[in-house]
Amino acid sequence: MDNSAIQTLEAAAQVLMAPPNLVSSEQRHQAESVFLEFRSTKNPYQLCREILEKSNTDCVLFEGASLIKTALIREWNLLSADDISSLREYLLLYLLRREVPPYLKEKLLQTIAVIVKRGSINDGGRDRKALLEELEKIILSSPISQQKLACSLILSIMQEYAITVKSADVGLIWEIHFKLKKTFEGQDLKRIFRFTVGVLEQIVRSGHQPEGEQASLTKQLLTIVETVLCWNHVSPLLSKRLIGAFEAIYESDTAPALRLSLNWRDTIMQPELIALFFEIHMYVRNNPDLLNSSLTCLVQLASLSGVVVSASNLKQQYLENYVNSFVRILGFIQPSEREMLGISQIYRRLVQFFTATMIASTPPAFLQYLTTYTCHCIRGSVIEEGVNDDTVWRESLNKFLHTWSSLVHDADGFPNATLMSPCIEIFNTYLQCRLAPPDGTRGTEGSDGCNDDIKDDMEEDERQLHSNILLTIGAIARKAPAHCCHVLHTLLTDRSKRLESQLQLMHMGKMQNMNGGEQLVTLFEDLHWILMITGHFLALDCTEGETVIIPSELVEYSVAQNANVDASLRYLVGETTTTENVDDILKLVGEILRISSYECAALEAGLASVFSPELSATLSWLLKIWANAYLVLQPPQCSEVLEAAFGRGSRGVSWVVSLAARRAAATLRHLAAQPPAARHALALLATLAHPQHRENPLASCSEFLALVVWEMHGSNLPGDLRRELHRVFAIAATYAEGDERNRLLSSTVTLQHKLMNIINMESDTEPVRNMLADTLDCFIGVTEGVLEVGSIDEQFTLLMGALDKIPGIIFRYHNYPGVVLPALNLLAKSAKRMLHSVQLQNVTKFLEVCNATFEVYMRWNSGKISSIPQDAEEEAYEDICALMEVISSVSRCGAGCGAEAAWGAACARGLRLLLPLVTPPLLALPTLAARAYRMLRDLDQADQIINLPIEDFNMVITALRVGLTAVSCDVSTLCCDTIVGIANTVRSLGDDNAYAISLLSLAELLLMLIIKMEIPPDSIPAAGAAIYALTCVKPALLEGLARQLIEAYAVNDPANVPRLEESFRVLTNGVLFDGLRTHKLRFQDNFDKFLASVHGFLIVK
Repeated sequence: MDNSAIQTLEAAAQVLMAPPNLVSSEQRHQAESVFLEFRSTKNPYQLCREILEKSNTDCVLFEGASLIKTALIREWNLLSADDISSLREYLLLYLLRREVPPYLKEKLLQTIAVIVKRGSINDGGRDRKALLEELEKIILSSPISQQKLACSLILSIMQEYAITVKSADVGLIWEIHFKLKKTFEGQDLKRIFRFTVGVLEQIVRSGHQPEGEQASLTKQLLTIVETVLCWNHVSPLLSKRLIGAFEAIYESDTAPALRLSLNWRDTIMQPELIALFFEIHMYVRNNPDLLNSSLTCLVQLASLSGVVVSASNLKQQYLENYVNSFVRILGFIQPSEREMLGISQIYRRLVQFFTATMIASTPPAFLQYLTTYTCHCIRGSVIEEGVNDDTVWRESLNKFLHTWSSLVHDADGFPNATLMSPCIEIFNTYLQCRLAPPDGTRGTEGSDGCNDDIKDDMEEDERQLHSNILLTIGAIARKAPAHCCHVLHTLLTDRSKRLESQLQLMHMGKMQNMNGGEQLVTLFEDLHWILMITGHFLALDCTEGETVIIPSELVEYSVAQNANVDASLRYLVGETTTTENVDDILKLVGEILRISSYECAALEAGLASVFSPELSATLSWLLKIWANAYLVLQPPQCSEVLEAAFGRGSRGVSWVVSLAARRAAATLRHLAAQPPAARHALALLATLAHPQHRENPLASCSEFLALVVWEMHGSNLPGDLRRELHRVFAIAATYAEGDERNRLLSSTVTLQHKLMNIINMESDTEPVRNMLADTLDCFIGVTEGVLEVGSIDEQFTLLMGALDKIPGIIFRYHNYPGVVLPALNLLAKSAKRMLHSVQLQNVTKFLEVCNATFEVYMRWNSGKISSIPQDAEEEAYEDICALMEVISSVSRCGAGCGAEAAWGAACARGLRLLLPLVTPPLLALPTLAARAYRMLRDLDQADQIINLPIEDFNMVITALRVGLTAVSCDVSTLCCDTIVGIANTVRSLGDDNAYAISLLSLAELLLMLIIKMEIPPDSIPAAGAAIYALTCVKPALLEGLARQLIEAYAVNDPANVPRLEESFRVLTNGVLFDGLRTHKLRFQDNFDKFLASVHGFLIVK
């Protein structure tokens, strides 16, 4: 054959690769046409061989190699077995005798792997077995370059059978892909593993260092073993959801657990195998390119589970073999940074996959090394915080602490006596790393991230940033409460005295030099960390409103001390400094409260500019989580001493609440410009005001009531903090009575007067609009704080006075989103409260306000809600999202409101206003789309959609038709949920009803989307429920849809008709479409089997 075709391709490649200024667009278009024509060449194998032999142009070589694979897949059934075998042998010989670029080698290796996989459909893997034998011989006896090539080909074959995102699309249905994978696992995976491990053993025994080509070969062998150990095995029963399962290994952060079948037992249970893997690790650990693969193998071996070790004695035996080899090598190494991460993962996997009893039977060295390495990682992570952005030490520490969390919480594991000493060591290490000398090491390791002034560290909340680590440190510390109480109390006592002394000097103006300021900064930092550690030791952090109790270890410790009640109480309130026979828990609380008092005195004395806002925030945070667990205690959740101090009706509760309220008020007044300090002070007040503390005297506390007066006269708090303060006032007012309630409500009265004054202003300037938005925000705080509906509705009346003004505000300020948004948000937030009011006139009035708001909004925004332009951006529709939230809130909260007719009319009016927006362009705006379909779902759950006129109902069905085609899982799931709800209501009307007919029109679309995999995988369960609900409306529906689908496939794919018929029989087997839960569950199970079947033989990869 002449070379004209190759020359034409090379010339075209030259044009394509040339700079734009040297070729015209016409020349480039002609060159592209040459390659497009080349890619469609039939039977191109001889031409492609000549290209591989003769061409030196990279682009042409790549196109030639790609065409071989594409043509093979396309023309497989037209080629003889001899032609295919000849091509495979040629490609392998070509690679063995030539040095080719990596891109070309990878493409040709994948082509060989595709040939092997496709061929195994007919020969049962005979050709694969012969090829593997050939490759094994090459690895054992050929030059190292050929050995590496053989390893690469084994990896390519494994990649094809693994069915991952890297596998070629070879035109096979999923059912065949999975059967081939299962056969490969049964016939060859273990063989590859044993052979590769054997070669690695020879390399290790050879004594040659892993360098150069030898290291490269070792890397490839390790990668093969790593791939086997990370293999996602096919379940004996094929996955219910075949599609998508193949990608799991590449999408998850960690490989799946090592679950092996029984035929692996003779291999994996050999003690020599585990020892060999640790020996391999010792051989490669100093080579960074090999280290990660070796560690991954060890981590996977630590997760062995499944039937291969189903007998407990086998599992115990395997663990003993593994741990013995593990601790043996730990005695010889000083782990590097990356190696430590692998070791932490090994510990985590062992504790995760073996029972606590088994772990507790490990040799002492296992726990000793865990303790040593945890302490080492604590030091490394603290240094790492200030040195660079790398997080290896922190990742390792997190995994070690996950392991410790399991150990200290598992009652069947190590006894407390065994854990106490390691826990003390870890606690001491963490504490030392966070404290300045002489008690700690902070700042002695250069820039360790801890020696900066915490006043400047305001970007991220410190308490949140370190919460996960401190949570476990607290749990560890509670295993040795006597030691940790003593250490923390000693440190707190020392630092509180120094704080008092320093603040007194500052107040008297005697500490002016720089050195004194540095000492204060160091003291603040020390206190910040001691208090954070103490907080996590004493109590569990939680979200607002969540009820927690004192940790059981501390209750038991307090009971065991049997301390003197009177002495403990006297120490708590500061009447004495002697600690003899004082409860250790109260010692800590007493010191914390004293430090809090010093801060309060300093702020009131004008020292706010020198006090650390981060320390203030930490104090508020600690008092918040402590109060949530300790205030208003009841037996048996506390000891006698704790009940006397903080039990129901005790004087200690009043004293603590007064003290906490005073310091929170001082913080708000003097540190309002410091967001962390003010925010945490408000969180403390909110916790004290919450219903689980309704018996505490916050509402009658003079310090707290003084805050109300301060806010009424115009506080200096920023807008978001004022909103939160009004929420706290409203919470407290909910549970207050008499004069106290009136004084708390006066803040809302003042707010209402302010709103009226702003509305009556004639000027329309930006400051006025900002004041209005800020006032509306404060009313949102009020409505969020009304937690219960009382028989007296003063709060509702006051709220109604503000809500009544919203239509007018939107009318006047419709061009200003900064005002419209808070107005609509206030309406949405108020729905739950107002619709549950005990006074019907409040409910009716609120619904009238909603209707008026809809009308006003429609008047000024009719164009905006009629269509969505192609270049629309989410930000432009924030007000519509807020309006949708109003409609959702009204629909969710109106049931049983006493004005059902007015409620339904408001829902219908709001929906009619926004339905024109729900069109295909809406799906391009994910936030708005999700909000719109959530609104439809909420309206359906309130039974409002079925009450619409049929014309409006049809618009809802059209909107659902649009939503079902969305790529967003959220939107498609919401649509399916809405269909289920409507179907359940429509079912009682009969299948010939206009509403039923309209709804059932969605069934065919939904079923086709499911079968063609055009619905998000996570929405499949909801889609199955929707199909069942629709069939309940018309029991003959599914049979009719099945008949249509089968008739469609009979034309183009008659071979699959019998399988489709059988799949639909499986779908309806044993199911009655009566809506009962039993039949829903049976249908869902059948539906999963149905999908596994039809996707298996209809969907091609």
